[in-house]
Amino acid sequence: MNKIQLIDALEKQFPTIHILPDSTGWVAKSDTSFAVSAEHNSLDSRGYDLLNYWTENYEHYELGVSNELVSFLDDAGWYAEWVNPGVVAIVKD
Repeated sequence: MNKIQLIDALEKQFPTIHILPDSTGWVAKSDTSFAVSAEHNSLDSRGYDLLNYWTENYEHYELGVSNELVSFLDDAGWYAEWVNPGVVAIVKD
């Protein structure tokens, strides 16, 4: 799945996700990465934050990323990587 297809799919699956414009400077502008805000109230289907840098809830999160989002990205050939506590890079695997 390419970047544009993934962004469209993410916005359908997780309507509250906040994709940052490529010009923000958090990740290099490329076809293989983009940034997502962790500072907005983006939720998964269970009502948990999609991204929570500080969580210690290891049942619902993998390194602060909702298990639902991790699985979704993995199925598409991408992964999430923290840039800082407020920004996550989505990177092509």
